[in-house]
Amino acid sequence: MDLDTLHQDILLALPSDPIATKHISTDGRWSTDPNGLLLLDNRIYVPSAGNLCICVFQYNHDHILAGHFKKLELVYRGYSWPSLHADVQQFCKSCVTCIRSKPQCHKPYGSLKQLPIPERPWNSISIDFIEKLPSSSGCDTILVIVDRLTKQAIFIPAHDTITSTDLACLFVLHVFSKHSIPSHVTSDKGSEFVSNFF
Repeated sequence: MDLDTLHQDILLALPSDPIATKHISTDGRWSTDPNGLLLLDNRIYVPSAGNLCICVFQYNHDHILAGHFKKLELVYRGYSWPSLHADVQQFCKSCVTCIRSKPQCHKPYGSLKQLPIPERPWNSISIDFIEKLPSSSGCDTILVIVDRLTKQAIFIPAHDTITSTDLACLFVLHVFSKHSIPSHVTSDKGSEFVSNFF
């Protein structure tokens, strides 16, 4: 992309931009450069018309001489528009090269631990809630209990305000009374599942 063409497109879009026409005469931060481009704090103002902001990103970020590792400092130094900071963050998140080269600042992920192989049916189960469903007979949540060996599932209607005591009652009624106590339970570590019930 040619820089002169980019600036010419910005210049052509200026008369239709409401922000530029509103503040140019009242605010001392606005000025004009010799080429006719509108400057805000000595940076080229980019109107929101069309995809001019994307073109600025592409020229200053994707260009072979700019490089991905400048973190779009060229955009911050040379251009200005109302949502610049948010647009820069969104553009960087969409760039595969930037995401791959960005250092990770979190603790290392834990290693995966394989679940035990079930010895018999209902010896190892998984349990979870499906929440925020449309209300049906006063219930808006489904408690799903799945046997990991046979993949047999039990779907139990519940409320989103279920407590550990209510969960224990449902568990005894639908699982314990028919299949005894499982030796292994897989859950998402929700507050109901990590209570004294388990």
